[in-house]
Amino acid sequence: MIALAFSLVLIAGIFQGTFVLPMTLTRKWEWEHTWATFSLLGMLVFNWILTLIFIPDIFSIYASIPSSDILILILFGAGWGIGAILFGLGMEKLGLALGYPIIMGLIASLGALIPLAVIHPDSLFMTRGLVLLAGMVLVVIGIIVCARSGSMKVPDDEGSRERRSGGLMVGLSIAIFAGILSCLPNVGIAFGENLIEAAKAIGTPDTFAGNASWALFFTVGFLVNIAYCLYLMIKRKSLKNYFNQESRRNFGLSALMAVLWIGSFYLYGMGAAKLGKWGIIVGWPLFISLSIVVGNLWGIWRGEWKDAPRKARSLLNIGILILCAAVVVIAISNSL
Repeated sequence: MIALAFSLVLIAGIFQGTFVLPMTLTRKWEWEHTWATFSLLGMLVFNWILTLIFIPDIFSIYASIPSSDILILILFGAGWGIGAILFGLGMEKLGLALGYPIIMGLIASLGALIPLAVIHPDSLFMTRGLVLLAGMVLVVIGIIVCARSGSMKVPDDEGSRERRSGGLMVGLSIAIFAGILSCLPNVGIAFGENLIEAAKAIGTPDTFAGNASWALFFTVGFLVNIAYCLYLMIKRKSLKNYFNQESRRNFGLSALMAVLWIGSFYLYGMGAAKLGKWGIIVGWPLFISLSIVVGNLWGIWRGEWKDAPRKARSLLNIGILILCAAVVVIAISNSL
């Protein structure tokens, strides 16, 4: 059971670390075109298809819980929606190899720490909690090392040091806020206990009950994301560019993004449920940390660091190794 649970979480991490890759392969589309299509399919269409397959009575579940619980999920969903926008912008500014460790590392740390502090505060300073905290410290160290490697990425003779530093700081600021807000799906599950219990009460398997909160969560996030993308299209007068000779190819790539993204969350939800009461605390940083490693590897494969100095590449490799160590430590915490 534990092996299956970790396998599901690991596959989910690979999916999550890969979902941005198709976005880098689109042609003659602006960021807002790809992100709007991805948001529509992943956060709304595929999200609700999966929800209605696994939880067909979802609307009766919503009607059975206090409105305050629904409001909390809506607020978290709106916050996550903003974080998703910043995530996309951060990837555009920093690239896969640098943007992923910073954003996803913060998501891993905060997404595990907040539920631990809220649900099991007494375990925070026990052996299991301390090992988990050590794993999250390693995540933060890995972020710092990867960020440092990013500041060394472009040789001095390729542009102004001041301009490069300023651009990096903007990208880092976006990435930090993206990481803070994007941990809210896991926090939403932690605070959506009544909704999850209501789903179980009508016969929803434990494996899928946690996904009841995400149906609403991601729908609210979609509204935020599509509104921003439409705003950009109107502001930049780029709506007409949405339909061109590359639209079919780009739509397919955006659909692949959506499948990988929503699939990663449902697989993670299944794996976390099988890990027991500590599933969302241990499974989340494991899920996100693995996605960091995968995202970095895709960025390197794309040649994002091909012209970087050897010292910068070495530092990036060290950062990835630290994040791999964090994955191991976090996994060990679940066996204690």
